[in-house]
Amino acid sequence: MMKKIIALTMCLTMLLACTAIAETANAEKDSMGVLNVNGAFELKCALPEGYALDIIYGDGGNMIANISANDVARPTMILSIAFNDSYADVERLNDLDADTHNAIMNTFMEEDEVEISTMTTAYGTELFVIKEIKDTVEYVDFYTIYKGYEIEMVLNHIGGFDPTANEMPEIIPVTDEEIQLAIQFLSDLDFVAVVE
Repeated sequence: MMKKIIALTMCLTMLLACTAIAETANAEKDSMGVLNVNGAFELKCALPEGYALDIIYGDGGNMIANISANDVARPTMILSIAFNDSYADVERLNDLDADTHNAIMNTFMEEDEVEISTMTTAYGTELFVIKEIKDTVEYVDFYTIYKGYEIEMVLNHIGGFDPTANEMPEIIPVTDEEIQLAIQFLSDLDFVAVVE
């Protein structure tokens, strides 16, 4: 009898978990607008709880967005998406050869003292994760290519910076949990083909 109760409890737990996953997958995403180079795509994103989206610039081929929270202790994400003719036929960063990967990485190493690693989104799209390593990790830059678009997102705590203040703000390092938040955001970023 005890085994039946345990089995029923486990089945109920699995059913509830599957329902929660289905609800998350079907949750309404926010529209970021339409990109219309090399095919028209509506960008849709799932904002982390407590975050708001502000489209700073968009012209159909490029977009810059600020994703920030009311709580200044949480990091800000600046997202930039731009079509690059050089990658017009590239589906994902994963499809580029090692020489091209190295050339892209070198552009980041020219500007700052950084450490570059490779991670993947939940759907297997490769990302370069660029961390500043001078003193502390003040920012993390994520870079990938999808359908010919270069996608770059900078994660930092500069959103709480007050430019009118007389002193520099305390530098708050980016944590591994915050990096996972950004990767989840990029995993949930959809390019939905627009049917004309």
